[in-house]
Amino acid sequence: MEDNERSVLIERIPTGIDGLDDLVEGGFPRGGLILLAGSPGSGKTIASAQYLHIGAAELGERGIYVSFAERRETFLKNMLRFGLDFEELEKEKRFRFLDMMACNEDNVGSALTMVLGEVTAIGAKRLVIDSFTAMAQAFKRKIDARIIIHLLEKMVRQSDCTTLLLVEIPTGSLRIGLGIEEFVADGIILFEVVEEKAGIRRRAIVRKMRGTNHDMNYNNIVISAEGFSLMPEVT
Repeated sequence: MEDNERSVLIERIPTGIDGLDDLVEGGFPRGGLILLAGSPGSGKTIASAQYLHIGAAELGERGIYVSFAERRETFLKNMLRFGLDFEELEKEKRFRFLDMMACNEDNVGSALTMVLGEVTAIGAKRLVIDSFTAMAQAFKRKIDARIIIHLLEKMVRQSDCTTLLLVEIPTGSLRIGLGIEEFVADGIILFEVVEEKAGIRRRAIVRKMRGTNHDMNYNNIVISAEGFSLMPEVT
């Protein structure tokens, strides 16, 4: 079977983000694990939050944001700047924020079990984990963090919840996280901050998307009061 025939058979979940769905044949593979990887300040958090908000507010898909790096109050306040009212969605039980900042090496396994329980409890179809980098810092040994990424992958498959996993890439580094994340993920979108004479520019490229004839070009990241969007680079 040709690649384009396989891609037609895959059920997709639209992100609703301007400029993104066109790059991935209409959306992410449903139930997939997608990495949003990039340096700090490149737009990963607002992109993932917008993915959840559009799903809950417009597409009838409940979502959960799991944070290992930010408190609920800070997240809600920051997202309001982009017109994303998550507190209202919380009241309507269409969104849930899980604060995992106290998570450590001893309880990360039970924390993931709790996340799976919350996904089942509200019938969530969209999940964001911010971030695997912060989660991995709880472990003294890299091997333990690798075990957790496999547990996370198993959890995603079990829940059939389309999951965005945020991964921090230090400026100047070419490797994503521990390296193993790239192999277990169904998709990878790389976010970059480029320094130019005229200033700083953000851009993104789809590096991998299972069963998808995805776009292979860089797109400019636009972050404004209206939120996150992508636009083709002008050559």
